[in-house]
Amino acid sequence: MKLLTAGCGISQISFPHWPTWVKYPSITHDLEHVNIGGPASGNEYIAHNVIKNLDDVDCAIIVWTSYPKIDLYIESQDIVDEIKTYESRNFVLNKIGRVVQNAPAWWPSSVSGGNRIKDWINKNIFSDAYQVDKTLIQIAGVQKALENKNIDYHMFLGYNLPLDDAGQYGINLERFVTLESMYDNYFSSDWQKNYSTTNEYGLVPVAGWHWQFYNEFIFKILDARFNRKDVDLEKIAKGVQELTEKKFKDGVS
Repeated sequence: MKLLTAGCGISQISFPHWPTWVKYPSITHDLEHVNIGGPASGNEYIAHNVIKNLDDVDCAIIVWTSYPKIDLYIESQDIVDEIKTYESRNFVLNKIGRVVQNAPAWWPSSVSGGNRIKDWINKNIFSDAYQVDKTLIQIAGVQKALENKNIDYHMFLGYNLPLDDAGQYGINLERFVTLESMYDNYFSSDWQKNYSTTNEYGLVPVAGWHWQFYNEFIFKILDARFNRKDVDLEKIAKGVQELTEKKFKDGVS
């Protein structure tokens, strides 16, 4: 049976410094796992690539990210090569969030500027209201696609999103496990207070928080659909704690 998870860097299985919550499903449960989590990716990237990766999926867990992020689909290799020269956001992604070298690919340009393309967009055509509308349309579209395929799904917010008009867009808020964003959950936690240096990776919660989030919210979702493996959860928790403390000591958290 297959699980699909999706989101931005908070839900990126390939994050190199410590395991995010999406690292654990294939450890604790008997399943095939497809992760669509990309660094700096926005909601347009998430929506497009969730819909394109639904074949044979039995359960989906989707984390929506900050709505101002702008994702651009780049078909020109010249532009991809130019993006690689930028100081930040200098990479492009394939449809499952992995960094690739060639077009066509997604540029998760996020909200940062510092280059001619995003500076022009921010100065001339960026609209906060439109970004909210677009994100709500994307959530509604993904819910429709999942329901059309009879896929069990659960949603979270990575960052806060205005949802007052969600019903107008056809969004079923009951499919959100909680409306507290991961951002708020993390920054009100002892994990952030005690272990985050916020110097470089502060927007990706520390390892201990990810394990806690997984235990609080994800285990029961997976238990309803997949068989548990015989793994030592206490050993995992101990290893995560040790890693959290080490990264904090090294100033990488």
